[in-house]
Amino acid sequence: MAEDIYFSKEKRQETAHKKKEASFTERISSDQLSRKPGELSFGDIVTEREKINSHTPVHHTSEKKAAKKKKSKFRKAFLTVFILFAVIFTAAAVLGGSAVSYVLSDYEKTEFEENRYIEDKELLNSPTVYNILLMGIDTLNTEDSSRSDAMILMSLDTARREIKLTSFLRDSYVYIPGIGNAKLNAACTYGGPQLVCDTIEYNFGVEIDDFAKVGYDMFIKIIDAVGGVTVPEIDKTEASALAKEGFKVEPGTDIHLNGEQALKYCRIRKGQDDFYRTGRQREVITLVIGRLPKANPVTLIKTAKEIAGTIECSIDKNDFPALLVKALFSITGEIKQTRVPADGTWENATKNYQAVLVIDFDKNNKELESFLYGRAFE
Repeated sequence: MAEDIYFSKEKRQETAHKKKEASFTERISSDQLSRKPGELSFGDIVTEREKINSHTPVHHTSEKKAAKKKKSKFRKAFLTVFILFAVIFTAAAVLGGSAVSYVLSDYEKTEFEENRYIEDKELLNSPTVYNILLMGIDTLNTEDSSRSDAMILMSLDTARREIKLTSFLRDSYVYIPGIGNAKLNAACTYGGPQLVCDTIEYNFGVEIDDFAKVGYDMFIKIIDAVGGVTVPEIDKTEASALAKEGFKVEPGTDIHLNGEQALKYCRIRKGQDDFYRTGRQREVITLVIGRLPKANPVTLIKTAKEIAGTIECSIDKNDFPALLVKALFSITGEIKQTRVPADGTWENATKNYQAVLVIDFDKNNKELESFLYGRAFE
């Protein structure tokens, strides 16, 4: 059984901010949230997990950090495309050694400190799962340029050769360490990417290895660099919202979008809630990954260099080769996606005159662990 090879998870200390809210009597069905075709729910993931014969042990942070000190030696140069995701999409790459040096010539690492608000042993991780938090900042709107508009945890699972995308809804009502209870996206305003990572680790108990924060102007460049993306379908509601943003498109299937159009598609809000919006973000990330092998490598390298000079990222230059290997192993497999909070684990509420999502943390933490590491709970 999968549970037999997992290290026992120590019970997290009770904290004042996690008082039980009113019982969740009205569960939200999957059709109410209207998942996109092909998008897996947590229940789907658990079913898939039961089909996997090999399991990956989950370790605590202290054990993982000891393993990180062992650096791999590489004898061959890597010859593939440079993978970049910013805000919603981060930077990892797979190129020849000289090309990587060129791309990273203007790159400067952003410091990332250990979370001082929670014990290392309380954070779950695995030596074969690498978690990087992608944060998108609305640089196109100066009034809201300090808040993280999108937060997606990209997990590279080398054991199962999968990429997993987890959206954290920005209106989730969480405890921001050192600040108090507030919406999740406010953490970036109070303490930048560091506090966003600390907040997610503190509330959801999953270790974040690195982060990348990029403005939406860079997102446009990434989409254009891969030649745009083709979304499976744009419905009437989405077409109407896009028209108000200056992009007229008829509802239909297989709609090709350039960078600016794809950004507008990802950010549709009117008439639909944040659940739909984050679903579109994950959808576009998946499409970008699929376009990488077909993209012009020269264009990708130039775009990657431009982004590398502006991105806030905690990855050390010397760690990129190892990250490239993880990306290579993971990108050949399946891309799975989900979001937090999951169906039936939240309710709408008003806190401090703001509309928020009150979350059942116990349920979400278990389901997130199941999604990322394959552990099933009864």
